[in-house]
Amino acid sequence: MEFLLSAMLTTFIIGLSFGAGACMFTCIPTLGVMLLAQDIGAKETSLQTLRFNLGRMAAYALLAAVSGLVGASLVGLLDMSHANLIFAAMLLFSAVLLWRKGKVAGCSSSGQTKRLRAGLFGMGFAMGLRPCAPLAGVMAAAATTGSGAYGLLLGLSFGAGAIVIPQLVFGYGLGKAGGEIRSQLRGRQQQLARIGASVLAFVGISVGMGWLSL
Repeated sequence: MEFLLSAMLTTFIIGLSFGAGACMFTCIPTLGVMLLAQDIGAKETSLQTLRFNLGRMAAYALLAAVSGLVGASLVGLLDMSHANLIFAAMLLFSAVLLWRKGKVAGCSSSGQTKRLRAGLFGMGFAMGLRPCAPLAGVMAAAATTGSGAYGLLLGLSFGAGAIVIPQLVFGYGLGKAGGEIRSQLRGRQQQLARIGASVLAFVGISVGMGWLSL
């Protein structure tokens, strides 16, 4: 038990370091664009960011749990091109949702908001399915435990660390700053949503074609 707790603390710290660096910059052209392109308040910005981050955390936990269960890291078994295609598909799906929301800006329904939140969870989950170097280390550690449950705990602790800083920066910081930006662009919500959707679609196509690696 002491070993497990120590391993969880270590993976949490690794996740925290990862989340404050490369991971956060990766979120800018995806989550950042999605949030800024909508006319939403600070609370909804925080909720949508949380959905995205929970999706990432679920993917990390799944990969680590399966690595522990089979006793081998999935890094060598996963085909990155397939993971990129799933991520690209989720980006394109989110772009469609954002475009449709912009089409009816000013009278969006709760159903549209729920679909956007679900799209953000899927986008975060698909992003998390593409193992980065720190996650590959966690999966290798999970494999040595030979336990799916231990692997799950290591994946969750890594994910918990990885989402702290992005949640603060995007969920809280962008919620505050985004309000100022949106107040300056009031009345142009439809154009803003369509620009955001176009950026997401471009990033999705680029990732799917292998032109861009996030």
